[in-house]
Amino acid sequence: MNSPIVIGVGAGLVSAVLFASTLTSGWAILLFYVTALPGFIAGLGWGTQAVVTSTLLGSGLVGVLMAPLAGLGYFLTLGLPTTVLCYLALLGRPANENAVTEHGATQASGAGQIEWYPVGRIIAWATLMAGSIAAMSVPMFGMDIETYRTNLQEILDKTFFSQLPEGAPPGMNKEDMAPVIELLIRTLSAASAIAWLSVMLLNMWTAAKVVTGSGRAIRPWPDFSTITYPAYFALGFVASLLGTFAPGILSIIATGFAGAFFLAYVLLGLVVLHVLARNSPYKFVALGALYLGIFLFGWVALVVAVIGIGEPMFRLREKARGAPPPDND
Repeated sequence: MNSPIVIGVGAGLVSAVLFASTLTSGWAILLFYVTALPGFIAGLGWGTQAVVTSTLLGSGLVGVLMAPLAGLGYFLTLGLPTTVLCYLALLGRPANENAVTEHGATQASGAGQIEWYPVGRIIAWATLMAGSIAAMSVPMFGMDIETYRTNLQEILDKTFFSQLPEGAPPGMNKEDMAPVIELLIRTLSAASAIAWLSVMLLNMWTAAKVVTGSGRAIRPWPDFSTITYPAYFALGFVASLLGTFAPGILSIIATGFAGAFFLAYVLLGLVVLHVLARNSPYKFVALGALYLGIFLFGWVALVVAVIGIGEPMFRLREKARGAPPPDND
C-alpha cells in the first residue's frame, strides 16, 4: 500500500473524479478547490514518482470521462503544475554549515544536513505559473481586445442580466452597470490568476500539513517566516504593471501576471506582519483584525502588498529579530 505507484493511481483517480464532478451542479464547482489536493499529498508524502503517476492517470481519466480537450486542460492547469511544485519542494542537496546559514531549512540525517529548495522560490514559480495559465485562457475569449470584450459581454448577458427579474432596482440595468462591467472585463485575467494561485498554494500547504501529521513527509516543515523572493521577482512585477498599459490583448495578458505578482507580495507582507506581531500580547487581536480587514476592504490588501514589496529594502523582519532573513538568491 506504500508503493508510490499505487498511491499515485489512487490520487489520480480521486482527483479526476473531483474534477469531473465540478460540472454536475452549481455547488459541485466547490470541489474544484480541492482537486489538486490528492496529487500534492501523493507527491509530498511518496515522492515524484507518485505525483507523476497521479497526473498522468488523472489527465487520462478526465480525457475519457469528459473530453480529450478537458483532459489536456486538467494536465496543463492542475496536473503539470502540481507535479512541478512537488518536484521543486523535494529538491535537496547536502549542505555544509556555511550553506545552512545562507539558505533556508536544514535537516539532520545520517549523511549530514540537507539544504532544501527555498519556499520563496517555490512561490515565485507558482506565481509565474498562475500568470501563464491566465494568459493561456485569454485566447478562449478572443485573439484581439474587441473580440475578447464582446465575448465576455455576451457571457455576462446570458449568465447575469438575462436572469434579472422584471422591475430590477435602479442601477442594475446593463447601461447603468457599463463601467462596472468594463472593470470586470479588464480585471478578469488578474482575478483568475489570483484564484488559481490561492487554490494551489492552499492545497500544497494543506497537503504538507497532512503528510507531516501522518509522519509521511519527505521534507521537514519549513520556516515560513524566512520567506524571501529572488531578485528578478520585483522586476517581473514592474514589467507586468507596465504591460497593463500595452495596447490590445497584451494588456489583458499582463494584467494576469500583475494579479499573480500582487498576491505573492500580499503573502510576503503577511509573513512580515506575523513576524512583527510575534512577541506582542495583542497579536491574535491584531492579526484577526488584519485578516478581517483584507476580507472586507480591498485597500487593506494593497497596504499589505506594499509592505511585502518594501521588505527587501526596509528589512523589517531583520530589525524585529535582530538577524537577517535567509537569502533566496
